[in-house]
Amino acid sequence: MIHKQVLLYKGSFINCKRLELELISNKINPIIVNNKQSAVLSGFGFNPNDNIFVYVFEDQIKKSKKILESLTV
Repeated sequence: MIHKQVLLYKGSFINCKRLELELISNKINPIIVNNKQSAVLSGFGFNPNDNIFVYVFEDQIKKSKKILESLTV
């Protein structure tokens, strides 16, 4: 069975980290894409205005959106 990932949120590190922790506490494992961190670890430059992306699996999107709305980020 193939599960598709869906973009839930993109924004600042602080808001994404808050959302990530809330999702994990509700037994949802998000996928975080942080190009800034990847660039720094690789030794490349990065754009400080880049957003961080939070993805969840398609079958978890409804519950994830409710959590996102309750956080008001």
